[in-house]
Amino acid sequence: MVDLGSNTFRLVVFRHQPDGAFQQVDEIREVVRLSGDQQGGRLAPDAVARARRTVRLYAAFCRAAAIDEVLAVATSAIREADNRDEVVAAIAEEGLPVRILSAEEEARYAYLGVVNSTTLRNGLILDVGGGSAQVARVVDRELRQTWSAPLGAVRMTEAFLSEDVSSRGQVKALRRHVEDALATASWAHLDEGRLVGVGGSVRTLAAMAQKASAYPLGEVHGFMLHRDALSDLIDRMAALPQRQRGRLPGLKADRADITLAGGLVVATVLDHVGADQLEVGAHGLREGLFFEHLLGGPTPLLPDVRRASVLNAARIFRYEEAHATHVAHLALRLLDELGRVGLDPGDERDRELLWAAGILHDVGVLVDYNDHHKHSFYLVLNAGLPGFRHRELVMVALLVRSHRKAQPSVEPFGDILGRGGEARLARLATCLRIAEQLERGRAQIVTDVRCTERAGVVTVEVVARDDPSLAVWAAEREAPTFERAFGRRLELVPAKA
Repeated sequence: MVDLGSNTFRLVVFRHQPDGAFQQVDEIREVVRLSGDQQGGRLAPDAVARARRTVRLYAAFCRAAAIDEVLAVATSAIREADNRDEVVAAIAEEGLPVRILSAEEEARYAYLGVVNSTTLRNGLILDVGGGSAQVARVVDRELRQTWSAPLGAVRMTEAFLSEDVSSRGQVKALRRHVEDALATASWAHLDEGRLVGVGGSVRTLAAMAQKASAYPLGEVHGFMLHRDALSDLIDRMAALPQRQRGRLPGLKADRADITLAGGLVVATVLDHVGADQLEVGAHGLREGLFFEHLLGGPTPLLPDVRRASVLNAARIFRYEEAHATHVAHLALRLLDELGRVGLDPGDERDRELLWAAGILHDVGVLVDYNDHHKHSFYLVLNAGLPGFRHRELVMVALLVRSHRKAQPSVEPFGDILGRGGEARLARLATCLRIAEQLERGRAQIVTDVRCTERAGVVTVEVVARDDPSLAVWAAEREAPTFERAFGRRLELVPAKA
């Protein structure tokens, strides 16, 4: 997928496998600044030359890498240029035919990227690019309305903040301009649901906010950018000349001059729609194009983003499906039985996190069997699970880390887990550890468990289709872990025939 944006040209390579797994495997990024130094409504010759040079490199890469299919699209800078036909022809001469997206199509692809990578069902999507900004309204996962205006970070910088030092008057003028433009989107109010933001400016602001707060995760997808944090970033950027803003942690040098404008656009949209925070999305237009290609049909939506995310990661990391699925099943059965006897009622979200950890607990074997629980933790935490909030991602990662050997410390993730998170981790991890031991022979011999509780002792009856002695012996070793988590002694016995 090649996205010829107003500020940056990006080439992203996706690989998808016969089993349905898919992943991004490469990316090339080049700042082109198409809308820079515009002459009237025409893209300047220097900008077109930069575009040609970059496209020539991208076409050469696609040939060298033997890419099966190349989809190239252009957005607002080319779409709105008076010399668009000349620019498109010049790009095609370099070996990359390009499709110009309408504003509505641009918003639709951002919507597909967001709705297939988050749990957004109702709410708004904000996409801030270099040339334009789009707002989309989502109802029951369907795209209902879109709005677009030339409010991109590059355009707003050139129109209002082109000087090295930005004055308060320039900042206020930019915000008034955005407010006036938003007046035509009277429907864009957050009556229900939430606001999800995508685009380079949004991702950069998220990275800066994470650095400013010493946030322990480097993943921006799913990060919640709060109004106060955004205001602080805007103040810090506005207080510095453009040439010094690149020193701010998280702000790339090639975005140092345009991110203040991008932040002001985001802040003004937050005010307009009535949102106190923005959920950051890393998947937008390019991913939307890919999902349309992958899923097909008039509405290419994953039916269950979270389940698809877990299974996709498992397949990428070559999990042993029968074993992992059975461990997840036994862990859930144990959790349900403990709830039935009054020890841990849990909820559906806990069940989903435990299932995810059961599916992914052994993926670290792809790296090496030794310390594979640690490798699993790293893979899950760094690959990310689109659709899961950061608290949930950390919980799943710590669960897979906890499925064998010593229980790990939750630090530096204690604040993300929140109050009661460590105790909840201990209980869910205990269920996973016992399930792993019950499936010690990897033959799915144990089919079910039944629990009773009496006088401080929990008895787990092990239902099996063959001799369960290995499973019982292995699971008994988790008795101390169980007692620490639940305050009860553990006893395992074969179920009576």
